[in-house]
This record gives sequence, structure tokens and C-alpha cells, in this order.
Amino acid sequence: MTKYPSNSTRPDTSHTSSAIQPPLLLLVGISAVGPITLNGVLPANTAVMRELMVDYGMAQLVLTVYLFATMLSQLFLGNLADRIGRRPVMIGSLFVFSIGGVICALSNSIEILLFGRFVQGFGSAVCVFLTRTIMRDVHTRDKAASAIGYMNTAMMIAPMFGPAVCGYITDVSSWRVMYILLAVAGIIFSLLSYRYQNETLSNNQQTKPPFVKSTMDLLANREYRAYLTIVCGAVGMYFCFLAGAPYVAMEIRGYSASTFGIWFSMVAVGYLTGNFIAGRYSQKLGTDKMIRLSMIPVISGAVLFWLLSPWNTLLGLFLPMQLIALSNGMCLPNLTSAAMSVRPDLAGTASGLTGTIQISTGMVLTLFTSLFLNDSAHPLFFMISLAAVVCVFGYWLLTRASPNT
Repeated sequence: MTKYPSNSTRPDTSHTSSAIQPPLLLLVGISAVGPITLNGVLPANTAVMRELMVDYGMAQLVLTVYLFATMLSQLFLGNLADRIGRRPVMIGSLFVFSIGGVICALSNSIEILLFGRFVQGFGSAVCVFLTRTIMRDVHTRDKAASAIGYMNTAMMIAPMFGPAVCGYITDVSSWRVMYILLAVAGIIFSLLSYRYQNETLSNNQQTKPPFVKSTMDLLANREYRAYLTIVCGAVGMYFCFLAGAPYVAMEIRGYSASTFGIWFSMVAVGYLTGNFIAGRYSQKLGTDKMIRLSMIPVISGAVLFWLLSPWNTLLGLFLPMQLIALSNGMCLPNLTSAAMSVRPDLAGTASGLTGTIQISTGMVLTLFTSLFLNDSAHPLFFMISLAAVVCVFGYWLLTRASPNT
């Protein structure tokens, strides 16, 4: 196995010429398809319940099945992108995504709808990880983190408006039309990728490492494990909040759903601000320093949850989470770029593996947070604090793996 020294001494020559970079707007558009397909279909669940005659719990599986398929496919497609190239994987996966949309639109039972969502999720995984891998291919590590930060800022617009648009389509037409439009979007982006996306996997990267060996090589790397631990802690705090905050705000503290939705915008603003900071300063300060700076709002937010807990206000719930969202926006683009840079020849595998473990962590913590909730907000604060400890522990591991961090 090729040995790579620490970040401070490793020359970053893995990127290819910027002349072959695919259009940024194309990558942003493809990236936006993922969050729209993930949460945009949720307003249609009641219509699905009525038409397919299922309960709400069964209709909600359109989210779970989609996440599960995305989690699995990132492992497979990430390694495949390292073996045969980014371009064919992107084009083929977007086509598969479109097939899934057609299956969903034509489904006459919940089982066929869920199968369509699985196919759709499997294909849409490239929207999650491959666009970032391409950015890493054509830029140095720090510049890639900056570009990913700006790309994430643009991507955040999609989940803000996606549910509203898809809900309107469902109200005025049918939930099936929504899936048809998603399928059409997949075909369009597949054709645009065929026309405009150049291959960014350089010749010296095309070593075609086996899937199992590639994964084991990454997990054996101390730097990669440190970055992965920070990612798990960072996204874990967010998923814990998603699982427990609605219950705390509405069931324990008595606020309405609409009030909760308005206050939740603080979290989106925090994440957008963090993404903008990452885009603006990652190239100037470097990924490791940006990760170090992001630990400040993480610790501050976790402590603030407990300090404000005696006051049963939404400010005590959302202000600490805004700080944590700010930290996530700052560190996740840098963590993504850094994780892919540990082994540049395995950038696609690293991106897919990181995404898979990230989603798996979120699903597990969501389940545990839901199980621990009671008549107090303290279980939620405990789970978020536990994830914050994991995040800080990961940074400590990084300082041991790369002493100059």
C-alpha cells in the first residue's frame, strides 16, 4: 500500500487541470436533486395514504427506504467511480434515478412505490457524494473545501423550497406527477452530464483497487478514521435534534407546529452561514484550521443547551442548535475534502464510505433519541452532548494522527 505522510508535508498534486472541470452550475443542479427527492415528497404522504389505502407509518417508509438505498449505493458507486471513472457512473446513476421515478409514478401498491423509492435512492446517491468527489479531482484540498462550501450554500435553497413546490403539485394535480417531474429532471441532468461533464479521474488514479481492499485501506488510515469520527459527531448532533426537538417543542413545551417551523429557520441560517464561511476562508486558512475553529461553536452550543434548560423557551432550544449548525457548515465541507485527500487515489471510495457511515450514524442516533425521550428535554440534550463529545474526540484523534494540525 502506498504510504502518505501527514497533511503538512504531503504535496497535493492529485487534482487535474481546472480546464476539464465540469460546469459548476451543472454540479450544483445535480446536487440539488438529492435533497429535493429526499424531503420534497413528504407532503404527498397523506395523498399516498388515501390512494394506496395504507397508514401513515407505512407511507413514511418512502423516506426510510430512500435513505437506506442511498446509504448502500454510496459504498458500491464510490468504488466504481474510482475504478471506471466519474463520468459513466454519474450518467448511468442519474438514468437509474429516472427509472425509479417512473416506477413510483406508475405504482398501484405501497410495495411497488417503495421499490421505486429504493431504485430512485440508489441512483440519487451520486447527487450526494460524486459531485464533491469531482470538485476534489479538479482542485487542491483547501480549494476543494472552499468550492464545496459554496456549493452547499447553493444546495440549501433546494430543501427550503422543495417541499412547498412538491406539495403544491400534489394539491393541484397528483403525487404521481411529482415523481414524473423528478424522473424528467434525472433524464435532463443525465443528458447534460453526457454533453458537458468531462472525465476528472486522472490516469494515475485509475488503479482499479478492489472494493474490500479499498475500504480496508481507508479504515486502516489514522487520519481518515479521525476525520470520520468528527463527521459522525457533527451529523449526529443534527440528527439527534431532528429526532427530539419537535417532541420537546410541541409535546413538552406546548408550541404549535407552525411556530416550530418558523424557529427552525434559525438552524438553516446557521448552516448557511457556516457554509459561506467555509467557502470564503477554507482556501485561505486551510482545512485543518477551519476544522479546529469549528470546535468552538460545537462546544459552545452543547454547553448552552444545559445553561438555558431552566427556561422553557424555543430560544433555549434553537440558539444552541444554531451554533452547532454554524459549526457543521464550517467543518463538513472541509472534512469531506480532507477525507478524500487522505488517499487521493481512493477519493470516490472515501466519499462514498464517509457518506454511508454518516447516514448510518444518523439513522441509529435518530432511533436512540426517540427511544430515550420522556417528559423532559434532558434526554435530547444528553444525546446532543454525547455526539458533541464524539466530535471533539475525533479532533483529538486528528491531532494525534497529524501532529501539526
